[in-house]
Amino acid sequence: MGDGLGIMLGAGLGCIDLDDVSDARAREYIANIPERVIFIERSVSGRGVHVFIDAPEGPGSRRILPDGLHVERYTRARFIRVTGERFNA
Repeated sequence: MGDGLGIMLGAGLGCIDLDDVSDARAREYIANIPERVIFIERSVSGRGVHVFIDAPEGPGSRRILPDGLHVERYTRARFIRVTGERFNA
């Protein structure tokens, strides 16, 4: 029994997870993503954004940018709980 709907990443579907980000900063970051963006949604917390991308499978990464933005990027073997709440970039 679960408490939400999710999707498994891989086979060309990746996700960039931006945590605790303002709408303006999210839009700025998204505008510079080199991969094709498939869908953008608010995260479960309501304070982050999931950017689903078309990307080959590879290792995941976590980093903190100089301005403090937390960015996680996953393209395989990762389950992401989704909200379906569209974010307009």
